[in-house]
Amino acid sequence: MSPTDSIQETLEPTPFEAPKQQAGVKNSRLSPRRLATLLIAALIGITAWHLFTAKAVLITFTPPAQTESISGWFTLPLGERYLVRPGDLNVQADTKGYFPIDTRLTILSDADQRFALAFEKLPGHLRLTSGEIPAEVEIDGEPYGTTPLTASNLSAGEHIVSISAEWYVPLQMTVDILGLDQSQDLALDLEPAWGTMSFSSQPAGARLIADGEDLGLLPKTVRLLEGARSVLISKAGYQSQRLDLVIKRGTAATSPEITLVPANGAVTLNSRPAGALVTANGVYLGVTPIQHSLSPNRNYDFLVSKSGFEPVARSLQLEPTETVTLNLTLVPRLGSVTFDIAPKQANISINGILQNTKSSTMRLPTTPQTIEISQEGFASITQTITPDADFPKTLSINLLTLAEAALAQIPETLDVKGGYRLQRILPATIELGAARRDRGGRSNEIQRLITITEPYYLGTTEVTNAQYQAFDANHNPGVLGRTLLTAQARPVVGVSWNQAVAFCNWLSDQTGLPRAYTSVNGGYELITPRTLGYRLPTEAEWSRAGRYADIAAGAEGAITSRSRFAWGDDLPPPNDFANLADETATGFAPNIIPNFKDRFRGPAPAGHFKANALGLFDLTGNVAEWMHDRFSTARVPTNAIDWTGPSEGAVRVIRGSSFLSGSFSTLRWAYRDSGLEGRQDVGFRLAKSVAVGAVE
Repeated sequence: MSPTDSIQETLEPTPFEAPKQQAGVKNSRLSPRRLATLLIAALIGITAWHLFTAKAVLITFTPPAQTESISGWFTLPLGERYLVRPGDLNVQADTKGYFPIDTRLTILSDADQRFALAFEKLPGHLRLTSGEIPAEVEIDGEPYGTTPLTASNLSAGEHIVSISAEWYVPLQMTVDILGLDQSQDLALDLEPAWGTMSFSSQPAGARLIADGEDLGLLPKTVRLLEGARSVLISKAGYQSQRLDLVIKRGTAATSPEITLVPANGAVTLNSRPAGALVTANGVYLGVTPIQHSLSPNRNYDFLVSKSGFEPVARSLQLEPTETVTLNLTLVPRLGSVTFDIAPKQANISINGILQNTKSSTMRLPTTPQTIEISQEGFASITQTITPDADFPKTLSINLLTLAEAALAQIPETLDVKGGYRLQRILPATIELGAARRDRGGRSNEIQRLITITEPYYLGTTEVTNAQYQAFDANHNPGVLGRTLLTAQARPVVGVSWNQAVAFCNWLSDQTGLPRAYTSVNGGYELITPRTLGYRLPTEAEWSRAGRYADIAAGAEGAITSRSRFAWGDDLPPPNDFANLADETATGFAPNIIPNFKDRFRGPAPAGHFKANALGLFDLTGNVAEWMHDRFSTARVPTNAIDWTGPSEGAVRVIRGSSFLSGSFSTLRWAYRDSGLEGRQDVGFRLAKSVAVGAVE
């Protein structure tokens, strides 16, 4: 075959067959030996990792532990230390005589950590004995019982042990308890706390009592506790004797023989009445009823006396232990008392007993007698009088009506803080205003009949600058002409009606009184019923105190006609009668009173001129004054009781003349003015209601 033929030979594909596994070749898997090798390698790796990353911990025990157990995650002992992971570590240990330790430690990330754990000792036990003597035991202040005893479960350490037994010296000591569940013995040697004393008496057979205990009959030797002791020696029919002794422990002594003396007798003295003075042989013993011991077989002269009674004498001699009671009745001494009573039909009670006698003279015991005089419609009077057997007495009493008695309880004057004084004014019926035809009269001077039913107080002077500036230190009324209106002693002027009322309320506050006014819509209204606070006077109160100053007390319903002016019916007034518009007021007063001198150009010091019959100053002249009343020209009512003015009105009444008043009309009592704002010639004085029947 040629090469060409070989090349052209056709190539046929061979079919593919996957190689077949040879018989005897198994699937790939780890053999046990290889697995063990891998586990050992892993354990070695973990151990190596733990050795390099764990923390060394040293745990010591005091005293050393007999057994210990340390448990935690992957904890390895390494000599005296443990290799542990950070976290909690449980520690358990015990040793004999101590409480076991069972605790948890927290392991931190520090490389080397140390923990020192101390065992706590178990309690100990103390056995106490005191020989044959039972003694009370306290440990640390707590009672434990009577010896012999065992005090168990005492904590290790020092304890205070106190031992006490009757008749023995108390002990206190400090005992160191070892603990460790061990028992300790403490034998106590108690020291006697007594001494002995021998007693004898003449006569023999006396009883010996010490500290309340009966120790028997003498002669006798007894033991007594050390210290100060008191013993009593007693025998029937004889006086007891008390001995004060000082006993020393461990000693024996003998008391001198006690000689007893016969016992005293006793006398009881009663008298009727009781409270009589008693003397025996001139020596004061006391007052009845009284009991007193007496020496036997001796004479005693008793004298029993009481003021207002005849004395009683008695003699007495007693046997030993004899007792006697004397009941004595004292005879009263009498004195003469004559009763001069008005009204004559009044009742007389003596010591609470109503007397039924027509005679005005009585014989009464010469002791203090309580006399009450009473009559319906009158105030009762009680007095005490002591009649005298040698000198007759007279008791004069005038009963007051109930109204008179109520007024008598009200002080005539009332002094107020700041030196201000008010005068009591009694009730009266007065007439306000003037007749239409009266010379100088004005249409606003309405005639009214006013009855004032209650007493009241009215200031004796007008309020001064000094008194007002205690309320308002900045108030300055200025100058009028060449007159300085701010002088301290002069009446305050330039105050509005509201300012005057505000001062009244302030003064009530200062003196602890209820306010008289209440604030309403920016103004003031009088509180009704009236309080006891300070206020402005009503027009009727002011007029009664001025124009009707000399109305007699008790003249109820009286209407007394008065002069046109405070000094009479004609001008001019007497010189220096009041501060009015004299020639010194020329230039600023609208009118001048001819031929009159008061020597003051402006306001005078309050109270400078003569007071009226009631002791009130400057109701005429000096400054005009604010009234409480609203101003009105209405002619009703024509009659009123306790009138306080109309209920409506824009302005308030001003009454009285001033240092600027010089005309016939303005000088009259009936003159009325009005306003609301302050003026340099207007001031005010205080008024105050009275609690009738009560002392202010």
